[in-house]
Amino acid sequence: GSTVLLNTASSIRVQDDAEARRVTLLEGEAYFSVARDPRPFTVEVDGRRLRTTQAGFRVRKLGGSPVDVLVDRGRVDLAAPNRVDVALGANTRLLLSAAGQPQLITPEIVTRELSWREGKLAFEGETLKQAAETFARYSDIRIHIRDPQLAREPVTGLFAANDPVGFSRAIARVFDAKLEQRGDDVILTRTAAVQ
Repeated sequence: GSTVLLNTASSIRVQDDAEARRVTLLEGEAYFSVARDPRPFTVEVDGRRLRTTQAGFRVRKLGGSPVDVLVDRGRVDLAAPNRVDVALGANTRLLLSAAGQPQLITPEIVTRELSWREGKLAFEGETLKQAAETFARYSDIRIHIRDPQLAREPVTGLFAANDPVGFSRAIARVFDAKLEQRGDDVILTRTAAVQ
């Protein structure tokens, strides 16, 4: 009854036997919906173990960023051999870095962080450059921002993950930019000021 939903460009390894349910997140992002079972459910990522008996949680391992764990419901334990390091409850986030401490987050942030499960990308203050990088995970169409100041503009909104051109059109309107599409490249430049 347990399920895993993989985001784009993600891979896992599964070992399910009579004694335990184990998943290793190799790369990317996965949402685990763990149904109650007498066997423990463990997610291994970068040598760390997350264990639960029943929970909904997301684990993200992208590039050089710290592993990001977000618990939607239930309880997930960050385990060390023979003990629990940290217990994470619902609406909690933890970055698995040397100094990472659990943070309580609002249900709205949880919903935004998990919007990819419905094919959406939610931004709340990320730069346009960061948004373009996020869209690159979901499409062969690349957004190029030629103006460094435009690339630093904050973006807020909910967008279809598979529509980088629609996103770019909205950005062009909001930030008075010019959009040019050349094959799989969308180029955004700031409109020159009228003198």
